[in-house]
Amino acid sequence: MGAYLYIIASILLAGSLTVLRDLPVVNGSILASGAGERLSVRYLWPILMLFCLVLPLFIDYSPVSDTASGLFAPDSAGVVLPIGLATAGASLIAGLFCRYPAVPYAFIASLAGVSLALTGSISPSTGCSYILSWVAAPLLCALLAGGFYRLYALSLRNRTIHLAILDARLQGVSILASFLLLAAYSLNNSILFTYITKAAPVSDAFRASIAAGCALVLYPFMHKEVSMATWNLADYDLDINAQSISSVIISMAAVLLLFTSPLPAFAGMAATPLPVGLLFIAALYGISVARQRALVLGQEILKTLAASILSPVLALMFAYCLVKVMDGTPAGTVFVLVLVFLIAGGVFFFRWQTGKDLQKQILRSREQQVYSTQKSLSALEVKAEMTEKDLLNKLDLKRKELVDFALNIGDQKKFMEQFYEDLSIVRSLPDGEEKDARTDKLLSSLRERMYFTREINDFYARSEVLHRDFNLRLSEAYPNLTENEKKLANLLRQGFSSKYIASLMNITPKSVEINRYRLRSKLGLNRSDNLIKFIKSI
Repeated sequence: MGAYLYIIASILLAGSLTVLRDLPVVNGSILASGAGERLSVRYLWPILMLFCLVLPLFIDYSPVSDTASGLFAPDSAGVVLPIGLATAGASLIAGLFCRYPAVPYAFIASLAGVSLALTGSISPSTGCSYILSWVAAPLLCALLAGGFYRLYALSLRNRTIHLAILDARLQGVSILASFLLLAAYSLNNSILFTYITKAAPVSDAFRASIAAGCALVLYPFMHKEVSMATWNLADYDLDINAQSISSVIISMAAVLLLFTSPLPAFAGMAATPLPVGLLFIAALYGISVARQRALVLGQEILKTLAASILSPVLALMFAYCLVKVMDGTPAGTVFVLVLVFLIAGGVFFFRWQTGKDLQKQILRSREQQVYSTQKSLSALEVKAEMTEKDLLNKLDLKRKELVDFALNIGDQKKFMEQFYEDLSIVRSLPDGEEKDARTDKLLSSLRERMYFTREINDFYARSEVLHRDFNLRLSEAYPNLTENEKKLANLLRQGFSSKYIASLMNITPKSVEINRYRLRSKLGLNRSDNLIKFIKSI
């Protein structure tokens, strides 16, 4: 009974990390592609994964497990516990600073650590083949993802296709690629659930039941956290176009299938379980190069690469030390368990402290946001008051202008009525000197009125107020200008033509041209210089 507990505990320790870290990458990619919305995919999803998980045990064929046997083949239940402990410990430590610790790499390295502790050596060829595979897999995934995206972009460059038809085709490709990714991931990572069961002297069906049972036990406990990570990845990391998501899914599925088959052996590499998180980051990087737009931060890439190196190194050391300490004695086992509890407690305390610090940061951020909002509201209130004051001033000015306009109409009407009465009286007079004198007086009054002297003076007064800054700068720069020249410059700046300027200044258009020439001379302008542009630049 104790032997089976060792095996189950080891599977749970190793499998829980890959479920928690790598499964959200697979699920999130499928959800982001839209394939997860289909009921067929949703129902076949867990069935396909569970079937592919135990399939290698029934067909007795798994290049991944066969290659792992070159490092270490568990022959007794007593040596499997260090494998699970080392895998979990190394992955937890690497997961403290990286979202995707390389759990499969840690598992393979723990096998090497147990072999080194028991036999004193590791097969150099097997070790080198694993290292080559671990380096080649993410590089190949990046190349495939970038290549698929470029091929897709080139195929659409000279084609006219309706967007609805394009989306339908992509949806079909995504569904097929999603089933392929689910099968490839389950087959490739099944070693973390099935390989340790080799230490149990039972039938393949019973070993498959142990692996499937451990997988079914793990998922309910981690469903909430896995779902949150899945939706977070689908909503944020994969907030990109459908072509990019399809390229990510296809490239990851192709690499997982390739390294689950015996084909890598022809290139001197090993069939190995692969961390999907590392492949995901590599695929995003490949598409970023193809699109010339960053889809993943450089810091995220460096952290993932560091974790893929740190996880197997720590797992190798942990497995070696655990085997040496346990040494098959009860005291050694108790010591290891106590050590495991201490490490696990430290990890959970670190995560709790990190979560607590994160909550403090969120609280400070919210307080800062409230302060900024209050500050913005205060600024808006001040601005609103100033705007209201400005509007009231403008309203008063408009009212004054309206009153002046009404008074001007009344004044004009009064003048016309008086002029009409005087003209009627003059008309009734007999011809003579008195009639001529009174006619000349009326004409003189009319001519004086035609000059609009009061209105023009009022216009200049208002213009002086509105353009006070310009008049001050003009006087400071050119103190030798006369009042009429300053008026001419002001009128030119406001865009009046020579005809209107002549009317406003009570001179002829020819005189306006002469005054413009004199103004150019006093301003020091050449014949090629534009007078109005120069005045507006003052």
